[in-house]
Amino acid sequence: MIRGIDLRSAVALNVCTMIGIGPLITIPLVLAQLAGPLALAGWVAGAVVALCDGLVWSELASRYPGSGGTYAYLRDVFGRERWGRLAAFVYSWQSFVSNGLVLATGCIGFAQYAAYLYPPASSNAAIMHEIAVAIAIVSVVCAYRRITVVSRVATILGIVAIGTILIVGSAGFWHGDLHRVVALPAPVSLGWGFVAGLGSALYITLYDYGGYASVACVGEEVRAPERTIPRGIVASILIVLVLYLFLQVGVLSGIPWQSLLDRAGHPTAQSQFVAATVVEHAWGAPAAVIVTVMVLITAFASLYGGLIGGARIPFAAARDGVFLPWFARLHPTGHFPDVALIGTGVVVVIGCFFDLGSVLAVLSAVGILTGSIAQIAALFVLRIRGERTPFRMWLYPVPALVALAGWSYAFVSTGFTPIGLAMACLLAGIIAYLVLAARQRTWPYAAREARG
Repeated sequence: MIRGIDLRSAVALNVCTMIGIGPLITIPLVLAQLAGPLALAGWVAGAVVALCDGLVWSELASRYPGSGGTYAYLRDVFGRERWGRLAAFVYSWQSFVSNGLVLATGCIGFAQYAAYLYPPASSNAAIMHEIAVAIAIVSVVCAYRRITVVSRVATILGIVAIGTILIVGSAGFWHGDLHRVVALPAPVSLGWGFVAGLGSALYITLYDYGGYASVACVGEEVRAPERTIPRGIVASILIVLVLYLFLQVGVLSGIPWQSLLDRAGHPTAQSQFVAATVVEHAWGAPAAVIVTVMVLITAFASLYGGLIGGARIPFAAARDGVFLPWFARLHPTGHFPDVALIGTGVVVVIGCFFDLGSVLAVLSAVGILTGSIAQIAALFVLRIRGERTPFRMWLYPVPALVALAGWSYAFVSTGFTPIGLAMACLLAGIIAYLVLAARQRTWPYAAREARG
């Protein structure tokens, strides 16, 4: 595989994956949990957890700078032929589906936002599905390139994504009222209601920050990965934090936040066009159309970056013999995992037929349980063994504990149904592994035969 990603490309890949359509359609969801200026707490909390978790990623990636990200860390820390094999299989099992569905939410959001330009689509489910599927296919076609081309395109899309956030935020300040940014709704209670709202807002904002470790999933294609990956992760999180706060403050200043919610406190149908609404209020309808096009490009950028990183996980697992073998294939001339890319794209297309809101909490719960929490455990095991890594987390173990607490808080806040489905996914993965291991005569069955 070609090492064609430098630090600039690494930051661009992460940023264009992080800044998709997510923050532009989830602002009303965050406001529904934390009214008015309190919503800023949700974005800051998400950034703190993301940064602490990013340090976990950075240390593990500097020690195991290969493809697959969390898959490779669980495999190598817990043992390639024992518990690590099980953990890696379960992670690749759920990530192949959940990553595809996460990307599908971006396609659905793209279709919803496109309705601003073509209003009949908002009332026609068939048209919405067609738009979502079309952008999914286009994303796969564009990502079907060697990594050197991909990194250049990611840089361009990253610039567009940043520009979109800056323009929308600036529009909010144009004729905005800064008093709205600090005017708390009355009465304000910081009791259990706030705690519950912060938890719900946290898993939404963590979804929006998701993608800060995309470069870690393509470690074999990164130049000097021991240095580039940690720097790329930390830099991208800090950049996106500033952009998200600028965006949220701009929205709060530009329009009354109450206009995005109905009387029951739920987001209105028009709130999904919050970026266009803010720009139209400041500069008129023609400017809103231009920004809507930029929003759609930004959504595409996130899909593009997510496909690149997501496809490397089943590729790495298949190459190790713990996933479907044809996913280990590399393109003969482009040297990228073409079958894994297409397979991930198929899952994305299927996910385009689901409802956006119904899958977000489920995906968050599944990813947290089998990915984020398991990965933090892997870092603790690595430290207990006394292994030295090229990059070492600052103030260890505080960031790891903060990340663990944040992910656990977000997991519990997803609700009973998503938690139950996450546990079911975990159990199904374990059963599938045991069936595969029995057929392959690998651990734990190989160990039993050896004792016999």
